[in-house]
Amino acid sequence: MSLSDNPRSVALRYLEGGGEMGRLTREYNWQATSLGPPEEWPRSLLTTVSLILNSKFPMFLFWGPDLIQFYNDAYRPSLGNNGKHPTALGQRAVDCWPEIWPFIKPIIDNVMIGGEASWNEDQLLPIYRNNKLEDVYWTFSYSKARGDDGETAGVLVTCSETTDKISSYNTLKSAKRDLELAIEAAELATWDLDPKTQKFVGNDRLKIWFGLDPADEIALTDALEAIIEPDREQVAKAIADAMKKGSDGNYSAVYTIISKKDGEQRVVKASGKAVFGEDGEAYRLSGILQDVTDDYQMQQRKDEFISVASHELKTPITTLNASMQLLQKLVKTDPASVKIPFFVDKANGSLQKLVSLLDDLLNVTRIQQGQLALNKTMFNLPELVSDCSEHVRMDGNLEINITGDKELMIYADYRRIDQVLVNLVNNAVKYAPRSKQIDLHISHDDEFATVSVKDYGIGINPEKLPHLFDRYYRVDALGHQFSGLGLGLYICSEIITRHGGKIGVESEWGEGSKFWFTIPING
Repeated sequence: MSLSDNPRSVALRYLEGGGEMGRLTREYNWQATSLGPPEEWPRSLLTTVSLILNSKFPMFLFWGPDLIQFYNDAYRPSLGNNGKHPTALGQRAVDCWPEIWPFIKPIIDNVMIGGEASWNEDQLLPIYRNNKLEDVYWTFSYSKARGDDGETAGVLVTCSETTDKISSYNTLKSAKRDLELAIEAAELATWDLDPKTQKFVGNDRLKIWFGLDPADEIALTDALEAIIEPDREQVAKAIADAMKKGSDGNYSAVYTIISKKDGEQRVVKASGKAVFGEDGEAYRLSGILQDVTDDYQMQQRKDEFISVASHELKTPITTLNASMQLLQKLVKTDPASVKIPFFVDKANGSLQKLVSLLDDLLNVTRIQQGQLALNKTMFNLPELVSDCSEHVRMDGNLEINITGDKELMIYADYRRIDQVLVNLVNNAVKYAPRSKQIDLHISHDDEFATVSVKDYGIGINPEKLPHLFDRYYRVDALGHQFSGLGLGLYICSEIITRHGGKIGVESEWGEGSKFWFTIPING
């Protein structure tokens, strides 16, 4: 059969099928284009158009010197609505694509003059569709479409819009970045275990905690070796239980690790989830590590505090009870006994100690509830410093030296600053029993007054200095040497902070300690 035999019917047979675009192609007024009616088209064009219309893959054709356009149903969605469809059919390329013409024209020209086919992957080509210019991504190839004489007569475009893929990738990338930022902000270590290979992958933070270089690979055995011996067995069991067939896959453990590099100990909380295949076997266990060293130490201090508080409260109560029983007996049997004043003083001392301990507990409660009120007045700071140290001077066991400003009025809470000074002076006496003197110094600048209390005792272990103002922290960690709840310096710190000042300590082992605080002069 040749085109000379009923050309119109033969041409239409080539254009059969093709869905919506097949119908539009058959109905289009091709006479108005440089191609003329279909019966005048070369067989190569009819064949190529037939191939395009009946393909389920997005295809586009530029044909002839005017680059007249054809496309199929698979390509049609990429043109959107209220845009280039259906006007793109039969239109010249230069008229259809002004927004991307500078990009696609060189590619078309290269193919038309016999160049190699092009390949572009996930290329951004913004086009006008849906009443606006949209960012559209494409993966496409421009290749030769040959005419009847074997020469290049057009450009065949096989393509796929990848906008959804790129959008999903960007969303995933953004979510991954957000997750990484959240992990970084939360200071979490992440890990992933392959049960089959026992390969253990962790982020840089995890490797640092375990004392490894970021470039190092980790085997599960290496990770387990960093865990202290008492915890190692329970961690291995928790991992095995999480990956056991039929389990819920949840993994949780708290344990201590030791850095291989510097020996630093860290208490971590591990949480993870095993992923199971269709055969019920775990093929992955992933999770996070959280540094809970501070929380763990705080809990230890709380537990220790409860023990110490019970002892500290029980002691004056027991003494008070015993004194009262003896007083009761003496009043009945010997009302004139010279021992009565002694037991009254003893009972009063126990009562005062009990009141002091309860005051500390109440102050901590007020601080935690934000109810530590400040009642500020103007007063002479040097006079208060002198008054606060008078009880030590009267004992006659220590020399008290007060230097610096003699007259300095400040606007602050007199009772609270008195509380701070008494605590610092008493600590200097209590923790430096061999010190022969205590030096107090007062100074000021334009904004702040500074008070320091220096003793000449043995000083404080450098490792303990960062924690001195923490709640429940006791310098004698076991509470065997000195009494107290470990709340005094914490309360002092809160009082000074709420005044807008600062508190600190300087100490050298064997040389004594100097506690200081600053406070705004004008409140």
